[in-house]
Amino acid sequence: MSKLRHVLVMLVLVSGMGYAQPKLGMQNEVDWGTVTPSGPLTETQSVKYRVPVKNVGDSTLIISNVRVQCGCTTAPIEDDTLLPGEETSINITLNLPTGSGELSKYVTVFSNDPSGAHVLRLKVLVQRPIQLATSFLAFDRVDVGASSRALVGLTVYADTTVTIIASSPSEGVRIVTPMPLTLTKGQTAEIEFRYTPQKAGMFNVQAVLNTTLPGYEKIELSGYGSAFPAPEKP
Repeated sequence: MSKLRHVLVMLVLVSGMGYAQPKLGMQNEVDWGTVTPSGPLTETQSVKYRVPVKNVGDSTLIISNVRVQCGCTTAPIEDDTLLPGEETSINITLNLPTGSGELSKYVTVFSNDPSGAHVLRLKVLVQRPIQLATSFLAFDRVDVGASSRALVGLTVYADTTVTIIASSPSEGVRIVTPMPLTLTKGQTAEIEFRYTPQKAGMFNVQAVLNTTLPGYEKIELSGYGSAFPAPEKP
């Protein structure tokens, strides 16, 4: 009987020890929504967020590492050791790309929480003040002596009126769309380029959009491909 009692006591102690565990409590996602950066493209622009972290368990939580996905993100933690009920923060800074579009990155938090590492997703939709559908001049089939077309769409999101003038230093390229273009916030336009090659073979052309928006005074476009010999006349 005493042996059975001893076993029962040990089971109670072991089970009690099993319940004393650290537990990391924090959100799963940071979503900045749509962000329209200000300032020139040459300056590094970023978004920030302070993520609260709490030990919601009943044993000391030790955060051993906060790993970011790439060099565009920093995530220093203020305190890596938390007693039960204590809180700290991870200070997120995410550098924005020079282009527009959705950006998604991850931060992984490693600790002695028995449930394993915690993954935090970072989301932001970057909407530049001038957003190009493409910076590549995608010409149709190009034949020597024939005109081929490429369209570049753009939208203005800046809180000011923007004037745009397209030009090209490349031989054989002309701008069909009347210049200048004047667009206000939310307006969209397409600029039509035409290219007429004079010889067969590889070609590489450039174009420039000059705008009145500070930081976006010069936007470079490029196109390349092959020009085919002119079709023989029947």
